[in-house]
Amino acid sequence: MSEIAYIKLRKYGHVEIFGCKNEKVEQGEFYIVNFDRGQDYGKALLVEEKEKQQVPDKQNIIRKCSENDLKKISRNEKDAENNLGLCQKEINSRNLHMKLVEAEYTFDRSKIVYYFAADHRIDFRELVKDLAKKYKIRIELRQIGIRDEAKVVGGIGCCGRVCCCKCWIKDFSSVNIKMAKIQQVQLHPSKLSGVCGKLKCCLAFEYSCYREAQDSLPKKGQRIRTPKGPGDVVSVELLSGKVNVNVEEIGMEVFAGNEVTVISRSKSRAKSRAKKRRAQQGRRTVGRNISEGGKLEERKRKKEGERQKAVSK
Repeated sequence: MSEIAYIKLRKYGHVEIFGCKNEKVEQGEFYIVNFDRGQDYGKALLVEEKEKQQVPDKQNIIRKCSENDLKKISRNEKDAENNLGLCQKEINSRNLHMKLVEAEYTFDRSKIVYYFAADHRIDFRELVKDLAKKYKIRIELRQIGIRDEAKVVGGIGCCGRVCCCKCWIKDFSSVNIKMAKIQQVQLHPSKLSGVCGKLKCCLAFEYSCYREAQDSLPKKGQRIRTPKGPGDVVSVELLSGKVNVNVEEIGMEVFAGNEVTVISRSKSRAKSRAKKRRAQQGRRTVGRNISEGGKLEERKRKKEGERQKAVSK
């Protein structure tokens, strides 16, 4: 077992694993690391012990960032921002449908990474060659999705705070419309969509809590037994743990989830299923009668034919 650290490279880079060796790593501090054919920098997110085999040999932490290192990082960020305009001119001259979002240097300035957004795949090989000749360093163009673009650019959400993806979210989790339905959110694009136009990431934050609450309460339409008699569930309030019930001969009543027990499905569903069964049985009976009637007619025709043959003889 050896001590390793999870380092988020640069400002918008990936989270990678690095060996600590003899360096004492503190969470939240910036460090210079060996990575991807050169020196880079990043922020320590987590430190833990793991097997040495899980860490590549060349991925090691060199040292903690000094004041001069931080000044160099700041200078690199300014130079990368200035280079955005030059790269955009090259893109425009080739009529490439790319939206340049951000650029950043590695710590030793051996490589510059450009992040761009596009609706489809872009062939930028010639662009990379020309930029490499111009800047005399390695060039990397990395296409990002619409959610990653919002993470880089940032913005203000409908809650009035800075977007979560800009502040603290490291990796995007899958979000679907089912999460909104369980949380009883209004199913309207303006209520469900974030700054990026996709479903809001915050729909996944409390989804597990809503699922637990849903499992502990009866579902809408079920037949339940209450202290005032049997009834059908009209609606369920997941956060308060209460159930709105249409009690027989009484009307609408509100009960806590632990005061009711499920008897069966709702009366309306049971009635509709019984009606369907009766209809199916009726169709089978009619079909059987038709088939039997057809057999009788066939027997009559045979007897009539035999009678005519006997008369002719």
